Formats: sequence, structure tokens, C-alpha cells
Amino acid sequence: MTSPGYPLLRNESDGSEIALKGRIFTFGGSQDCALKLAGKGLPGIIGHFLFRDGGYTVQGLSPDHRIKVNGKDTTGPVEVRHQDRLVLGNTSFGFLTGPGEARKTEPGGPEEAEGSQPLSDFIDAVVPLLRDRDSDVFHSLVLCVSRLLKCDAARVVEEDPETGARATIARYPAHSGLERFSDRAIDWSKAAPHAVLLQDTDWEEQNSLSSLHKNAVASVLCVAMREADSIIGYLYMDRIGGITPFTEKDRALCDSLGRLFGEILAKRRALARQKEAIARLQSDNLGTGSGIIHSSPVMAKVLDLAMRVALTDATVIIRGETGTGKEVLARFLHANSARAGRPFFALNCGAIPENLIESELFGHEKGAFTGADQRKIGLFESADGGTLFLDEIGDLPLNLQVKLLRVIQESEITRVGSPKPIKVNVRILSATHRNLAAEVKEGRFRQDLFFRLSVLELELPPLRDRDQDVLLLADFLLKKYALQFGLPAKTLSVSARNRLLGYGFPGNVRELENVVQKAILLSDSRQINVEDLQLEPHPDAAGRPAASLKSLKETRFEAEKQAIAAALAKAAGNVSLAAKMLDVDRKWLMKLMEEAGLRADDYRK
Repeated sequence: MTSPGYPLLRNESDGSEIALKGRIFTFGGSQDCALKLAGKGLPGIIGHFLFRDGGYTVQGLSPDHRIKVNGKDTTGPVEVRHQDRLVLGNTSFGFLTGPGEARKTEPGGPEEAEGSQPLSDFIDAVVPLLRDRDSDVFHSLVLCVSRLLKCDAARVVEEDPETGARATIARYPAHSGLERFSDRAIDWSKAAPHAVLLQDTDWEEQNSLSSLHKNAVASVLCVAMREADSIIGYLYMDRIGGITPFTEKDRALCDSLGRLFGEILAKRRALARQKEAIARLQSDNLGTGSGIIHSSPVMAKVLDLAMRVALTDATVIIRGETGTGKEVLARFLHANSARAGRPFFALNCGAIPENLIESELFGHEKGAFTGADQRKIGLFESADGGTLFLDEIGDLPLNLQVKLLRVIQESEITRVGSPKPIKVNVRILSATHRNLAAEVKEGRFRQDLFFRLSVLELELPPLRDRDQDVLLLADFLLKKYALQFGLPAKTLSVSARNRLLGYGFPGNVRELENVVQKAILLSDSRQINVEDLQLEPHPDAAGRPAASLKSLKETRFEAEKQAIAAALAKAAGNVSLAAKMLDVDRKWLMKLMEEAGLRADDYRK
């Protein structure tokens, strides 16, 4: 597959393509050429393509083999354009300018306007990024920028705002070493509010052995790329001597490109952070078999206790509201126990009709009741050596509570329709959202069974008490269901993230999962907004709609947003000064600004 963004030579005989990478691209009969031509008696090098002044020229280097461009013999350098037809040696090629290669000029149609091709190619390089935010388009963009501004070299540099460390993430020509570019020019742009324009006269008094002198650079453009109030990288371009230097008009365009590249780089960095966070969570949590995404202290405390409980063989009862993930925690206990390699079975006692629960748990013999046309092995036998999880144990009928108590005490079961007891070795885990102590007092649950089941207790907190876990879970679920549904990856807007943080989630993780699934399927863009979440207001205790009520988090968020906006306005967009006014750390303020959708530039005068 050809490299995106580079001009192409398409062989007219077989349709194969080769990308023109590098500033000098040689062709001929030698294996050392970038393009080895077929045919006998061809010189080692017939000619080369040269990238300069934002475009390509072709020139023959052998007097015995001329080059044809659109049917005409060439004797000197000839500029080649999109869809020109070239004959190199004995082979015919079409010249196609990278991203625009699929465009066809209609016969007899108007010719392309002067300068429209580089701009069109630049737009074509950006479109894949808008279509797929996972795309890394910087290599295509630096080539397009080189053509658009007719420069001889371009470079995109990323800088860590914390450490100041720099790394080149894209450059053209691709083979050029880092000494081709001037770090001094980048340092000058770091302190400048706009793009810097430097001519060779600006460094005449400097060290003649600098990279600018060594590479005969005559003109440099460089602009810092920003995210909020921090510099995150630089866009660098230069022209070598002998051609028209950059102008103030070029500098204005460079400023615009710097803002565009900055936004693209910021999204690239955000995506990298998101991937790193999800990978870390999957490694730290899913890797252990827990399937529990968390960062909140309250969940960390629960899992720490669960890890210690898992190592025992005691019965455990898991308490928590509906949808908090009680079965997930039960699987965590099993996966981290000595029984991890043995079976795990789960049964929801409230979802099975009363007359079938006994058969599900203990099995039955053939003919034990109408419809029992063959022997059935129950869950206790199936889980022998492993773990049986009984969800909603509070819904278990009283007559079966007696039989379950016998299993716990004697480690044996009896199939329905059989007098023969069967020994089983099963660890029992149970869960409920009910208050079993109250159920015991009301006579709906046996006290002796309650004591047997609740040797150890684990309490799962509701999602509303897990702070930022809701966003970690939402990001994880977005990835999971986008992959499951075969859809492009989607992200949450700042307003959507704030809405999730301020929502109470009475249905807990199960409700969040449902909300995320619907949002992925119904949203029309790559970003999920508040209206895509479809969070319905839940009634208050009196049964009235609670649409007018705001959670404490929502109220706090709005108050913080107003205070930050007022401080930024008073500080004229100076984040450091605003942080001092608010008595908070500058980095923390920038994080709050991002969550609130506030930009320092909007408050600068």
C-alpha cells in the first residue's frame, strides 16, 4: 500500500505505484536507484526527481536516454504536475500528487487554478483525521505544508509541557537528520506570541558552523503550538538559498497553520492519554480477572478486603443496590481463590419460578415430576470443586432455605425424586439488595441461614459515591461497545462528562452501561454530547419529577465554573494570576478549565 501524502508514479502498464519519498528521488537501471526501471542496456542512473520550492522537477542525468513529459523530450529540469504523463527509460508513468491521486480532470474541463492543488491536497490530508480521529496524519501534513508554502523542509516537534523534552514526530524530507533543522529558531519561537520569520541576515553574526549555515538555509518560519496556556509543540519550515524568501504573508498563513496543527496535536495527545489510561485499567484490573474498573478510594478499599476474603473458603454475602456489580465482585472472589481453575455458576433466585428453583439447584431424577423425561444435574453438582453464586438470595422461598442450610452444614445435596444424598464441595457466595436482618425480623428469611451466609460481608458502594469512576467506566464502555457494534471510536464532550458526573445513577453501573450503549448507537458524530446521553430525570421521594432538582455535584460544578470565569476575566486571561486569586494550583486550575470548557484566550484583551 502506498504511503499517504507523497506524490506517486503510477506504472501505466501494470498499475503499480511508488511513492516519491525524499528530496531527491533517482531512477535508472541500477539496484541502488529509488526506482529501478525494467529494460536492457539502461544506464545505472537515468535521472532524478528533485523537491524544491514546494514542487517536483524531473531532470535527466544521462545523455543517451532522454525523458519525455507529456510527449516532449526534456533536456533540462522540467516541473511536473498532477496527471502529467512521463516516459522514463522504456516505461510510461502517470504523475499523481499524493492525496489527490483519485481526482480525474474531465476531458475538455477547466484546468486547475494556479496554486489550488497544494491547498486541495492539504485539505485531503486533514479529512481522514476528521473521519477517523485515530489517524496519524502528520507525515502527510508536513509534505502538504511544504508544497503549500513552497518550502524545502518541514518538521513537527512535540514538547512535553512538564519537562520541556522535545521529539520530532514528523519531518520532510523523511530521510533528513535532525541537524537539518535549527533548534535555535525553535527557541526563538517559544518566546514569541506569533510565528517568527527569520532570514539569513538574522544569523549572519552567529556561529558560521550552525545548522542554518551548514544547510544553506536562507529563510525560516517557526510557530509554537499551544494547548490552553501550555506550549505542546512547534511547526518549523525553511527555504534554502537561491529562491524567494518567506514573506509576511507566509508568516500569517504559518500562524493559522500553527493553530490547526496545535488542535490536531492536542487531540492526538488526549487520545494517547485515554488509550494509556484504558490499557492501564485493563492491565491492572481486568488482567486479574476482576473486570472492575475503578480509581476511587472507596472501591479500592472494597477490593482490598475482597482480595483477603477470596483466599478463604468462607461463605460471603455481597450487599449493594441493584446494578452495582455484585456478580462481577463474586467472579472476582472466585478468580482470586484457590478454586479459580474450577467451575463458577450463578443463579438469580428472583428470576426463576419457585417450582423450578429446587430442580435448578439440586437436579432431579427422570420421572420425578411431570415433564421430567430425563435426569438433570443441578448447579451444586455442576459446580463441584468450584463456586456457586446465588444472586438475590432474599427472594429464595422459605422451604428451599431449609435445604440450602443443609447443603452448607452437611456438604451434600439430594436430587428431586431421589433418596440418595450426594456429597458436593462447593463454595457458596450470595448477594442481595435487601436488608436481610430486617427480613429475618419479619419472618421472611431464616435467621440460622442468615448467620451461615453472612460469615463475611462485602458492601458495594453505589456509583454516585465512586467519584471519577463514572468517567473511567464510561470511557471503557465506549471502547468496548464501539468495537462490539463495529462502529468508529467515540469520545465524550466536556459537557457530557460533566453531566455524567452530576447524575445520580439510581440504576448504578447497569444504568450507565445502558446509557452508553444508546449514546453510541444514536449519536451522529464522533463526539457524544449531552443530548445523546438521554438521561431521564428520576422522581423524588414524593413521586414528583425531579427535573428541576440539581445534584450536589452539578451545583458545585456550576459554582466553580462561575468563580473560574470571574477570575479569568479579572486576570485578563492570565491563568497563573487567576490561580493565585482562587488560591489553587495552576495545573489543577487548567484541569478544571478544561472540564468546564473555559479557554484563557477568550478572556485576553
